[in-house]
Amino acid sequence: MRSKNIEYIAGVDHIRAFASLLVVFHHSFWQFHRRWEPPGLTNETWITTSNPLWSLIIETHIVVTMFFVLSGFMFSLVGAGREIRYLPFMRNRALRVFPVYLAILFFGMAVFPERVSWVGFVASATILGNSLTSLNLWPVSTTFWTVAVELQFYLIFPFLNTFLNREGAKPLLYLLAFAIGLRLCGFLIGTSVRDMTYWHLPGRIDAFLLGMLLARVHLRREILRRSPWLLVPGLLALFGCTFALNQLGGWPAQTWWKALWPTVEAIACVTFVYGYLAFAQVLPAKVSRVLAFLGELSFSTYLVHFMVMQGLYDRGLVLDLHGGLGWSASADAAGNTLLLVFPATLLLSFLAYNGIEAPFMRLRGVYVQRDRSTARADASDAKPAATSPADEPIPPPGAGGPPVTGRSDVEVPGAADDPLARAARKDEPSEW
Repeated sequence: MRSKNIEYIAGVDHIRAFASLLVVFHHSFWQFHRRWEPPGLTNETWITTSNPLWSLIIETHIVVTMFFVLSGFMFSLVGAGREIRYLPFMRNRALRVFPVYLAILFFGMAVFPERVSWVGFVASATILGNSLTSLNLWPVSTTFWTVAVELQFYLIFPFLNTFLNREGAKPLLYLLAFAIGLRLCGFLIGTSVRDMTYWHLPGRIDAFLLGMLLARVHLRREILRRSPWLLVPGLLALFGCTFALNQLGGWPAQTWWKALWPTVEAIACVTFVYGYLAFAQVLPAKVSRVLAFLGELSFSTYLVHFMVMQGLYDRGLVLDLHGGLGWSASADAAGNTLLLVFPATLLLSFLAYNGIEAPFMRLRGVYVQRDRSTARADASDAKPAATSPADEPIPPPGAGGPPVTGRSDVEVPGAADDPLARAARKDEPSEW
């Protein structure tokens, strides 16, 4: 996704595409598979596999952790050495998340008006969409809980970024250890350690924090960013994590080590993300553009896929590849997913992205400012003290030089009379 605050990284969009499409495949595959081999994949009949590659199709929920790692990673890249301005940051996040999210929320309320309550709406439309008070608009609201977790992280990220810039990784590592300790307490006093760690921020903060730390490693280890072979340990970590989880009982397991698993899963995702970002640089340009395009659609894809899949399934708008052509249940499920669910989901996502997401994202502004001491040092290094004003004529207001963004203490000649110069001194600069 393009941002005014950081240089574009195509590999991040590639991972978003991979993660969102894998979620679509997981939900659709097991839904269609259930038609011929019931009851399919349920908490009571969770499948254990001896194939590490197949484990990713079973324990696909790991890619949700990957989304959270990417959030921490990207925001930390933006905030490295710079202060995050809180209100502009939250404004950008609202413009990014709420337009398409609220559009689908109101759609779900229109489809299921009997399920709507004022308390539920307030919970779903704020940061409590992952709580029991939120609206149950299934299958429209199936993925809403992840938006709530993201929003909760947005509230604290600017502070975490300040701590990381000023004190290094120590405060974040202490917070990570504190989260693990809380989850262990939750196991002792709660009813479901699985639900506590899966649906809520105390179980997801690990991914955000490790993603933030990954960004700083990414900035300081330039030589590693050029090694595509790092994808190998990344894949080993990803498949090894899902295979180990599957052998230990998978997602339904309710046991004490689930309090530790978010950290293990986040480390695996961090390893994969780091390896793939290095690998993405050697991909052919055409392949990269296709994956980046799918990554742009990933948020809408994630939000709409479940209701598309469920609608096709419930109305029988499916291909009978098992009974008609003799395909296996797995082949039938994969065929219907690839031939029907993927195209329908991507088409709806494309319309949502271009009709809602993209126009609102173009309204986003700059929310970072450089550290003042660093800016003064850079300015003194960049301009020799012996420069004569006669040697450097002053350009007219609003012309020449780098664009002015954010609040500045530098006097611009003629700024009082020039509208562009006045706009440049606002907290939310115009795009000239």
